[in-house]
Parts: sequence; C-alpha cells; structure tokens
Amino acid sequence: MSDHTPENQDVPSEASHHDEINPSRRRLTGAALGVSAVFTLASRPVWANQCSISGMASGNLSAPDKVTCEGCTPGYWMQCQHLDSWAATGFSPDDVFNTVFGVTQYVNPQTNQPYTLLQVMGLNGNGNCSPDADQPSCGLNSHGKAIGNMGCDPVSPNLGFHAVAALLNAAHPNVNYGYTSGELIDLFRNNLHRSGELKDSLAMLNERGCPLN
Repeated sequence: MSDHTPENQDVPSEASHHDEINPSRRRLTGAALGVSAVFTLASRPVWANQCSISGMASGNLSAPDKVTCEGCTPGYWMQCQHLDSWAATGFSPDDVFNTVFGVTQYVNPQTNQPYTLLQVMGLNGNGNCSPDADQPSCGLNSHGKAIGNMGCDPVSPNLGFHAVAALLNAAHPNVNYGYTSGELIDLFRNNLHRSGELKDSLAMLNERGCPLN
C-alpha cells in the first residue's frame, strides 16, 4: 500500500495513580498493550491519536471530545456476506500474506505454497492442526464462513488471524482504527519476537466495535 510510512515509536508509560482506580484503563495498559513498537501519530487526525495503542494507554479517550474507536473482528472479515467489505481496503482475499506483510513464515506445509490473506484467517485450529478436508465456498446469497480450519498458525496461535483483520480495519476508510495499513504492517513485523503480546494487542484493537454492515 502506498501509505506504508513508518512513524516514530514510543512505549506505553507505566500506569498512573489514576489507573489504579480505573480498572478498564488498567487493562489497556496491561498485557494487551505490551507491544514495544507503538507509533506516535502526531501527523494524524485527532481520532487517530486517540485510537492508537499509545493514545488509549495515555487516557486520551477520557477527554470530553472523545471519539469512538472501532475495529471489526476476524469473524466479521471472514464471513461470505462481508467479503465485499474488503474492496474498500485495497486488499483482496487472494493477496499473499507473506508479500503483504513482508515476512516468510506463512507457508502451507502441505503444498509448500504461501497462504493468502483469507487462508491465514483459517489458521485458528486452536490445537487441532489438521485442516478441514472440505473448505466452504461462497455462492450467491451464501452466509457463513468463507474459510474453514486451515490448521495452526506457524508463528503463534491466532496471530495471523488477528493480523489480517487488523490490516483490513486499518485500511478501511470507514473504520476509526488509529493506524494506517502501512503502520500496522510495521507494527506486526517489528514485534514478531513478542508474538503473544502482539496477538493480544491486535485482538484488543479488533474488538472495539464494528461500524460496517
């Protein structure tokens, strides 16, 4: 994507005295926000500053003019009836995950072919790494998942599953996510060594409420 422009990075500050009496904010500054490469978005609109990890951790959302931070879950993006929402992001279900994210790990061991973005959304076997024999298909007016169980994530459970949803959220013009797609890709690549915390952070961002139909 053309907006792949890394920003400066910062680290969420330690919880303040206010955090000690605000459980919801304390959760935001806890394990789910443990990712080290958090972007400062000084050049972004106000809502983007507030909706980034660092913005949420700093308590900007408590301001009177707070905005609604949004994110659609992987379950939304992998539904047949929602595949049309991908078009506005500039990404396709058939785009290769490794190419988009600039990594090499996401390769199907059975075919030796890299996974597509949609296929990575099926890497949520949760311990059962045997892929489904029959994959669902999305016909006219079909409902349900566009991808079945593809096995287990080669890096960390459900990491790619949430990374694809985060990418689509970041790229969609109608989702107030707090990152551009380029910044999200950098966030993913820079924190693969902390895959568990990265997954938790992406999951938190993806579960803030979906504005799309």
